[in-house]
Parts: sequence; structure tokens; C-alpha cells
Amino acid sequence: MKLSVEWLKEFVGFDCSIDELAKSLTMAGLEVEDIVTYSPDELARLGGGREGPSGPVFDVKVTPNRGDWLSVIGVAREAAAILATKLTVSEATAEGAPPPTSSAIEVTIVAPDLCRRYAAGLVRNVTIKESPDWLRNRLIMAGMRPINNIVDITNYVMIEYGQPLHAFDYHLLRGAEIIVRRAAPEEVMATIDGQQRELSSDMLMIADRDRAVAVAGVMGGADTEVAETTRDVLIESANFDPVSIRRTSKTLGLTTESSYRFERAVDPSITVAALKRAAELMRDLADGEIAEGVVDAYPAEIQPLTIELRPERANKLLGWNIEPCEMAQLLQLLGMSVRLNNPLQVTVPTFRSDITEEIDLIEEIARLHGFDKIETTLPESPSQGRECEVNLFEDRLRQLLLRCGAQEVMTHSIVDSSLVERTGLAERVVHIRNPLREDLSRLRVMLIPGLLETLSRNAAFGAKDLAIFEIGRVYHYGRDGLIAQNRSVAGALIGSQWAGAWNLDRSALEADFYLCKGVVDALLDSLEIREREYTAAQSPLLHPTRSAVVRSGGAEIGILGEVEASVRESFDLRGRPYVFELDFETLRFQAGRRRVYRPVARYPAIYRDLSVVVDEDRPYAEVRNAISEAGGEWIERVELREVYTGRPLSPGQKSLLLSLAFRSVERTLTDQIVNDQMARIKDRLTAELSAAIRGAE
Repeated sequence: MKLSVEWLKEFVGFDCSIDELAKSLTMAGLEVEDIVTYSPDELARLGGGREGPSGPVFDVKVTPNRGDWLSVIGVAREAAAILATKLTVSEATAEGAPPPTSSAIEVTIVAPDLCRRYAAGLVRNVTIKESPDWLRNRLIMAGMRPINNIVDITNYVMIEYGQPLHAFDYHLLRGAEIIVRRAAPEEVMATIDGQQRELSSDMLMIADRDRAVAVAGVMGGADTEVAETTRDVLIESANFDPVSIRRTSKTLGLTTESSYRFERAVDPSITVAALKRAAELMRDLADGEIAEGVVDAYPAEIQPLTIELRPERANKLLGWNIEPCEMAQLLQLLGMSVRLNNPLQVTVPTFRSDITEEIDLIEEIARLHGFDKIETTLPESPSQGRECEVNLFEDRLRQLLLRCGAQEVMTHSIVDSSLVERTGLAERVVHIRNPLREDLSRLRVMLIPGLLETLSRNAAFGAKDLAIFEIGRVYHYGRDGLIAQNRSVAGALIGSQWAGAWNLDRSALEADFYLCKGVVDALLDSLEIREREYTAAQSPLLHPTRSAVVRSGGAEIGILGEVEASVRESFDLRGRPYVFELDFETLRFQAGRRRVYRPVARYPAIYRDLSVVVDEDRPYAEVRNAISEAGGEWIERVELREVYTGRPLSPGQKSLLLSLAFRSVERTLTDQIVNDQMARIKDRLTAELSAAIRGAE
């Protein structure tokens, strides 16, 4: 926001320099980013006049919660509080002449949830002409373009009071009626910028008897625009719901000075005062005649909020020792009324919609007393702070995947709806109520689609050999109907994983199912998750026979496999990408808390091979578990070396070649001991799994 210092002086007097004032405002949170000085010649070149005001202008950065600062009076009020001086605001006192405004216009608010207050005033017999130099200069210094005296006055009062206004040509309104309503389905309206706007039913409109004449709080309509032929002007001054105005502005792609202020909340108590100020200026600068009275529709009057403030609480948080009476004085400088009880009873004026609870009042005390007066102290704590377990585990996963040769990426949580459909989890997807773009209207339910999009984007730039991973949050509706967010860890592989090595065949480490599974195995091994089982997966993202679900301890950890052909084509990926996605919390729950040191074995191991014939659909995990249980404490390791099917085996059978390692930590094992253990293992396999033992030990 640009603010003329000369204009500011009309409301607050100060003896300090402009630089000192800018510094004081900045230290209080109203940051002055730049000071620009306009000369009379420059203003004349921009459409102003040499006889009008000129001089320095503050370029002020206003925070989104301080809509009251988007006006000269609002900044003057802040300056007066900081400098402990008086704020002077003169109210409009002009009396209108009959017939009254109420006989010329009727106001009906059909949507009181979106329009809190609507006031209308009438000025007759105006003359449309150029504004005087002083008015045009002030608008130019505020960053606005002068148009004509009527439009300039509405903009001038908006900058001065912070209350957006709109002027209608009264005789172009039909039925002498203003109706504040939601837009009708498929309603279309031409705005004053010459565009046809397609409206939706959640948008608030200003209408006459037959049609919409303005998009409330955003822009007026071309059908009732003030022109050179205008003689009677209807002034609109209203208070609209900030959320509604922002939603409409974003949907239409239309941001104006009016919508910018309404989005940040406008004080409902100044609606009529700003209207009267505009009417007076139209009388003085456009030779108009003010109609008696104002039509003021105010369905539910907004009352100032009263908040209790505990002085001891404020001092404890700020580290100060301020007396309650001093706190009251500081708050009174900001326009609040305070009763010196314990706790203090603070009544917050309606222009401070950002203050809703005690902590907000404490912040105001700190801001006005001076943040620079807060002493720097070290925090006191009996123990040193440390990273939380979740973040430590995330770092652990990150380091493991980096050691596997993958690079970390970060994809957006808001995704294209088409990506969500491919996951097969559309019924659990969280829809964004007010998306910035229609194609980005969902929250991701899996990380894999985002990784595939990353592979596709990199492939377009020639990077076809990649290994990437991401650790992030996914979102979905839970069984209770509430939105849940969980962490996932996912990875994607495509192409050769050592293409840069000069002495190695590129195809030697091409991404495939077993390489992807190897990464998952390495991750689970490092997390001390030894017990795991891979079974067939059913996911629309993955190939039906080159994919798997990994489970451990009866819980599903995640999925892995080759990306299904149609999904691959939709991402325009020419290679065969392989992906995995694991549940973060399940991994954390099952992971070993700490590594246990095991000394190098002092006694040698004895190795035996075992060839077992079992049914082809018998999981290897059952065979391994039976061997481990039968071998007891001396069985150190069971490894699968080979799987064979075909002749001379019967159809539906497979042969597993296993390597067993036996070792004792107390003594050297003898062949007789190992032979006894092997016999016990064979008996167990034969009895429980109906296995046949092939060959000799």
C-alpha cells in the first residue's frame, strides 16, 4: 500500500523526521519498505496537477490480518498510538434534502451470511468532470489512476477510510431496488472492464429487480456504470464476508483494490460514515445535492468483543514487570477501552477483527511497548533438547536409501485428479474445497504417482537412468470419515543403475523386479526386520505378475513391482520403471530399536546342503521356518540357492536347494551333532510339509 505522508498529517501530527516515523512504524509491525518522493512535474506527467500536493510516499507492507491498516486513517491511528499523540478524524455532518433516499431505493439482503451490512445513499444532479489537482495527485501517489470526479471520490474515500465504495448510475437501475443475493445458476454478467463473467451460485451479487449489476466486493457491472450522462448517483457502502470475496476473486481471476480490502476484513462500523464522506465530496466537487437520510440494512449488528486480560500472564510471557495501569494505557492508545479490574476487561473495537483472545492483547502490549525492550535470555531447561523419534527414524531411512544409490526428491502434496484415479483409491481421496486450479484439486493418497511424474519429467530432458525416493505425507479419508495423514516412503527405479562405469556392461544392473526387491530387502535388513513374506499384489498401478505385497509380523508393510503398461504409457515412460511404497509407521513400529553388537565367531561353522521337493505353491517361508525351528539354537543361517521345476519332478512340484550353516558360540560342533540336527530337520520337513528329501547330505 502506498501512503502520502502529507495526507497522513491531516489526521495525526508528529514532530519527528519522516525516516524516524518510518522506523517506528516498521518496528511496530507496519513495515515501510521504501520511501518515494513525487515532484509536481512528475505528478503532472502521470495525470495529476502541479498545484496539488506532492512529496514523500510510504510504500507500506501490510500483513494479511491487519485490514485496518489498508487506509490512511488506519495508519494514522497506528502512528498516533506509537507516538502517543492524538488522532483527529472529522465526521461528515452534511444534512440532505428531501425527498429522502428511502423513497428512491429499497435494499433487501437475501444472503445475510455473506453480506453483514449494506448502506445506500443518493446524490442528485451531479456534474461529471475532471477531479481537482489535489484529489488526482493523492490518488496517483496512492498508485491509482484518476478517471472522473465521481469514481475518483469513491476511490479516495476507500483509501482514506479503508471502506470500498461503488457508484451506480441511479437511472440505469431497474425497479428502484437493490437485492443482495447469490448468483443464479449459469448467470452471466458484463463487468466494467468489458469482460463477460460466468458466475456460480456461491458468488455474492448486487442486483436490481431484473439482473445482476455488480459482483459484490469485486467489480461493478457495465450496465449501470457512471458515465458523462449520469446525473443521479447511488452510492453503495457495504460489508461483505471476507472468505466469500476471496473465493469469488480467485474463481474469476479478478483482484481489485476493493476485493483486496474485503478479503482482509473491513470494519462494519464505518459503513455509513464512509458513505456520508463520499456524499459530501460529491456535493463539493460534483455540484451534487445530497438526498436526505441513508438506507442502512444491518441484519445482525456486530458488537465489540470484550476479552479478559491477566496482567501476571502478560508479564510472565513477555519477561517484563509492567503495571496493569500501564498495560491499560497502551491498549487505550490503540482505541480500546479498558476497565481496571483483575483481570482487565478490554473491549476491542470492531476495526480490530484480528484480536480474538488474550494472547492477541499481550502481543499488542509487546508491540507498542517495544519488542526491542525484551531482554535476551537463554532458555532454562533441566535437559538438553533433542530431535524427536519420528524425525530420527526418517533420517535413518533417508541414509539407508541414499546408501542404496537413490536420490531424494520432493513432490507436491496437491496433485492432478488424473493421478489419483490411477491409484485405485479414488473413494478415499481428499478433495480440496477451493483449489487454485481445477486440475490441482486433490491431495495425494500415494507417493508413487508423483515419483513417476518426476521420472517422466527427467526423461524429457534426457535423464533416463534414475533411482529416486521420497519420504512424505499422504492423505485419505479414514473409516471414521475423518481426514487422516500418514507418512510413506517410496522409491522408483528405471534404466541402468551403473551406466556411468566405463568397464561394466550397461545391462549388468538394469532395473528389474529383483533389483527393486533387493532395495526393499536391504532397507528391511538394515532396520532389523528379519521376518517378512512376499505375496502377489493386486494394484492398478503394478503389473499383475511382476509385483508383490510385503508383510511382516502379520502386518502389511507395502507394495513393490513393475509399473503396469497403461500407467507407464500415460506418463510417457519408454523404459520399465519399478517402484515400491512402504508405510512409515509400520516400519518404525517393527524396526529394531538399536543394533546389538555381536563379536566375531570364535568357533567355525559347518555347512550342509539340503535338496527338498515340495508342492509348487508351498511358500519358501514355511520351509525356512520349519528348518529354523527344528535346527534349534545351532542353526545360524538358511539360504535358498536354487529353485528347480520340471523333469524328473512331477507336475506341481518344485525342488529347493538350501544351504544351512551350523555354529555354536561355546564349542566346536562335531559331524555327529550336525548329522543329528540334519536328521531332525528332515523328519520335520517330511512330517509337517510332506516334503521329499533328494540326494545325500
